[in-house]
Amino acid sequence: MTTTLIIDHPWKESFNHEVLNRLIAGLEQDQKIYQVIDLNKDGFNPVMKAEELAVYQQGSVLDPLVLHYMSLLRETTQLVLIFPVWWYSSPASLKGFLDKVLLNEFAFFDGGNGIQPLLTIDSVVIFTTSDQSTESLEQHCTRSYKHQLITTLTDIGMRNISWHHLGSVKKLSIEERQSYLATVYEKL
Repeated sequence: MTTTLIIDHPWKESFNHEVLNRLIAGLEQDQKIYQVIDLNKDGFNPVMKAEELAVYQQGSVLDPLVLHYMSLLRETTQLVLIFPVWWYSSPASLKGFLDKVLLNEFAFFDGGNGIQPLLTIDSVVIFTTSDQSTESLEQHCTRSYKHQLITTLTDIGMRNISWHHLGSVKKLSIEERQSYLATVYEKL
């Protein structure tokens, strides 16, 4: 079983990176196989260029980093996404990852009769944070950011999706942050 952790946060000192580091520590302690995709560290360009779009329907790829990510996902049985909720959605790099990596004939097949899933990832665990409270976030966007991502992942064959959101991060004490971090690995 290979766990692939994808993080989309540009600041290494972020709470999201603390979540990532805690998960890595648990995986290493349990001697589990894992790999990390750090979209910002990799310099991933989330923008779909015209020449990429021209070959998109054939499932072709021009960016070697996208090919690398596809290779990692082929080995993945558990996917972990870690990102902040900014403006009621994920940061641009994660959205671009979905657009550029989850291609026709790789993640799904669409021959005109609807989407047929091609990826079989047994478990997806999503960790998100926001400065806004969880309650306020859900009221303002009626869970649309969750629905969009979960629907996309389900459509391509990912199963057992769980979402763990921590709101009001800036207002949390060090003790509250540490208490949350102590529980993240248990959620895998």
